[in-house]
Amino acid sequence: MAHLQAIQVGRYSIERLYEHLTPQDRSALVQQCRGSADRGPTVWHVNSTAAGGGVAEMIAPLVGYGREIGLDIRWLVIQASPEFFEVTKRVDNGISGISGDGGALGEAEHKTYSNTSREAAAGLRDHVRSGDFVFLHDPQTAGLVAEISRIGATPIWRAHNGADRPNEHTERSWAFLHRYLTEVSAFAFTMPHFSPAWMTSRPLYTITPFIDPGSPKNARMNAGHAADVLADWGIVSGDQQSKATRRATIVREGPAPKTSTPMLAQVSRWDPVKDMEGVLTAFAEHLVDDTEAYLSLIGPEVTGVADDPEAEEYFERCVSLYKKLPEPVRRRCQLVCLPMGDRTANAMAVNAAQTHAAVVAQKSVSEGFGLTVAEAMWKGTAVVASDVGGISLQIEHDTSGVLVDWDDLQQFARSVDSLLNDSASRQEMGSAARERVRNLFLPNKHFLSELDLIDDLAKGHHL
Repeated sequence: MAHLQAIQVGRYSIERLYEHLTPQDRSALVQQCRGSADRGPTVWHVNSTAAGGGVAEMIAPLVGYGREIGLDIRWLVIQASPEFFEVTKRVDNGISGISGDGGALGEAEHKTYSNTSREAAAGLRDHVRSGDFVFLHDPQTAGLVAEISRIGATPIWRAHNGADRPNEHTERSWAFLHRYLTEVSAFAFTMPHFSPAWMTSRPLYTITPFIDPGSPKNARMNAGHAADVLADWGIVSGDQQSKATRRATIVREGPAPKTSTPMLAQVSRWDPVKDMEGVLTAFAEHLVDDTEAYLSLIGPEVTGVADDPEAEEYFERCVSLYKKLPEPVRRRCQLVCLPMGDRTANAMAVNAAQTHAAVVAQKSVSEGFGLTVAEAMWKGTAVVASDVGGISLQIEHDTSGVLVDWDDLQQFARSVDSLLNDSASRQEMGSAARERVRNLFLPNKHFLSELDLIDDLAKGHHL
């Protein structure tokens, strides 16, 4: 039976955030949070998983830092059946402009969705009170809006994904969600053009995601430590012939690459939207003969993210493609699934991969934001990424990264090859990338945006 689970997060040391902020940014955050704390609204965030994916990784520090600076921020996660998540994944794929599994979104799917939402909503009164503000994240939570309104709280629905160009898939998904969102007080998107026209009846806000610079995934890691972490997982061989001490699922022929071998890496979910297949194809057809680099495609274990039921199928597609490549190419590539059981170890492995890589790719077909881009930029690593969605917001082309057409494999390969052969450009680009993240995509900016939204709604203002 579907239900809501309260996720407990301890207080985060605010100093681990403050050390990365300018005095002006620190002062602005303190003043805004102090005023909000004095007014005392309780703010809830509701999503569909406590681990895995960028939404969970943002909510945890929002709660941790927020409580440390006097805000009452809390977190609920919707627990539901695989059938429910199959429907919501289909809707989410459509919002991103792709067909996903191609399944129906008719009355049978509405029945599954609405029945599950009703079961979960029955537990809202154990947590949410009149006067609270509730941020509902993504399609999995839209069915809770009506009950939140009945309680007397303020529902704010936030979509993290979107498509640059509406198509039949986006129209179908937005049509599915429409009936559940009629009582929303405000909408929040990463990019304003992601929203359908019918949402103009409510205030619409733009809030960009962020990374937590003090988390294990984003804390400073030197090159030697990064290589040691990857060697522990068996992702690189290391300078010594030590055996891997951690267990990951790795599809590879031949030995792990040496730490001295330049690495092209993409770190993302196993999802058609992330186009791991495209990276593998581009490497095999346009890069392998022109570079000494080794390709690592790294994602979570395929059963490790509760709300992503298609991961295993897509991973197998990538493995099937890999096995069809010529043997010399296969010996220059690996597909890695990192376990999710130990979140800190998983996060440090991602950190190490993004730090160690000469170039990080993010060749997404569509992207709401793409936190893995900001993560790699924060490490000072050169990034080649698709010019789609929120990625375009993060990267200034040829300054803090390189933007390419997602479907142009040759352009992608040329851009990667150019950076692999120019260490000075990589270093200059990486430095600019880190500063861009510091200025725009750390938690302080997100706090200010959310608090401004709450203040507007509390005062009855409309944008």
